[in-house]
Amino acid sequence: HGKEYGFGAHDFPSSGVFEVEPRKCPGFVYRTSVNLGEVNMHPSEFRTFIENMASEYHGDTYHLISKNCNHFTDDVSCRLTGKRVPGWVNRLARLVES
Repeated sequence: HGKEYGFGAHDFPSSGVFEVEPRKCPGFVYRTSVNLGEVNMHPSEFRTFIENMASEYHGDTYHLISKNCNHFTDDVSCRLTGKRVPGWVNRLARLVES
């Protein structure tokens, strides 16, 4: 639908999920895209899905190792396609956590 979603930290008990133009997230350098499949949902249905995800990802629950933007992406991908993101995407967090 021409949008990209991410999850980031802030100090408030409200959603940390945000919407940006694809590949242009302020403060980050775009590196690569990973094809996780396709989802055929009406835009309003997808919006509801993202709003539901946003209620589970509050900015004050962000944790660099255990609940970061890559965990969010993996969760979204699993729920929409049944596929996980490749292991290398969040490798550093897993290494530090173990």
